[in-house]
Amino acid sequence: PGNQQGPPMNDTALRHFLDDYCATFRPGNIAAIARRYHLPVTMIVGEQISTLNSEQQIVDMLEAIMRSLVARGFDHSRVDDCYIHPLTSNSALISASFSRLKTDGTVLEQLGATYTVVNSDGGYRIAVLVAHDVGHVIKN
Repeated sequence: PGNQQGPPMNDTALRHFLDDYCATFRPGNIAAIARRYHLPVTMIVGEQISTLNSEQQIVDMLEAIMRSLVARGFDHSRVDDCYIHPLTSNSALISASFSRLKTDGTVLEQLGATYTVVNSDGGYRIAVLVAHDVGHVIKN
């Protein structure tokens, strides 16, 4: 059921969620990544705005992103900075900067993303993802 409450919204738990999401975002883990999203989810990446209504749609989108990254040498990501902004007892914004790394540990690219995270289905889920430049991370 979509309205089951998960763990309480707190900075430590939300940071752990983001770190875990980032560690999972690597080749071969698309199904595990897709389970981190709330349905429906809205993703804004560049000029593309997508509302995805099924886990398979999320998998398809993430696979396309991952193929492009792997072709450029992507191996894994790390969280560089993270700012958590509670909204309600059941939601928060997480705005962060990331480095995407190659297998040799060098930086492939840096990016920012802001997530609206909800507490549902027994845990945290991303309801909205907005990818953006590092300079647009929401700090305050």
